Amino acid sequence: MTSKRLLLLAASASALAACGNYSNEDLLFMSAVPTSTQLAVVLPAAAPTVMQAELAQDTHAGIADVNAGLDLMLGIVDLVRSYEPTTRETNERIWGPIADAKQPGWQWELIVYRASEDATTYSYELDFAQTAAPDNVVKFLTGSFDVAGGARQGSGMVTAHFLDVAKAGYPGDIGVTPYNTIMINYQNYQTAGSAVSATYMVGRTIPDPNGIMNSTFGYEILTDGSGKMSFQEVGNVVGGTTTETVTIQAQWLASGVGMATLTIDLGADAGATQTECWDATFEAVYNDKPWSTAEDVNAGQMAAFCPVLPTLP
Repeated sequence: MTSKRLLLLAASASALAACGNYSNEDLLFMSAVPTSTQLAVVLPAAAPTVMQAELAQDTHAGIADVNAGLDLMLGIVDLVRSYEPTTRETNERIWGPIADAKQPGWQWELIVYRASEDATTYSYELDFAQTAAPDNVVKFLTGSFDVAGGARQGSGMVTAHFLDVAKAGYPGDIGVTPYNTIMINYQNYQTAGSAVSATYMVGRTIPDPNGIMNSTFGYEILTDGSGKMSFQEVGNVVGGTTTETVTIQAQWLASGVGMATLTIDLGADAGATQTECWDATFEAVYNDKPWSTAEDVNAGQMAAFCPVLPTLP
């Protein structure tokens, strides 16, 4: 058991060592909670001088939504873990309570625990409360991480309870978001060339400007910068009152060159699929859009203009 844990630790120790004077066990407990950068999706930015391909733009927008949510969820965790643990028990570490520097009168506490020294699953929660009422604890994050799959890989899940934060009256940004919850299930493979894969599910209390209430994103990012992403959106995605469901699947190389499909699952033109490919500047080189043929680019010549993309894990 000990050797497995130390190998897992080696992958993250360099990134965490600067945060304070931590023991190996401290770092193991810390590694149970993901960072926002660990789960972030990376795709090069579009060249500002070109007209970006429609589905490339949708992919960039989906990535921006995911990364913004990750920052909201995990930014406070990163701050709390910049302090050393205030409580060290054999199977538990506690950071805090720590005063919220931006919101006076509030405090945060991160608790990470496991069932026994030989357990491979770590559970955690990030709580907050008003300083004047420290027993009225509200859970913002809950999650777990399991290293049973091997020394250099693990799987976990984390849920952010934004609606509970809003109901508690927290005045900061996580208390005024349009989200109800965000849940992430992920596998973080750390061997060379392999992927971080995740499913990211968003529930909203109010629709976004396109009428979308719920979104599900799935993505895999390789260490070489290539990746793929799929997301489904439900709402009045093209305006009006008719509910539609669309699914977008995109894949790209490290250079940014990529390809995506948009399928209308429910609503007007249900069953129709748009296919679009773009170059390293994200300008469309191929577009086949059955419900708007005026936007086609080199339609019918996909093999000549679209990249050959590898099969990801």
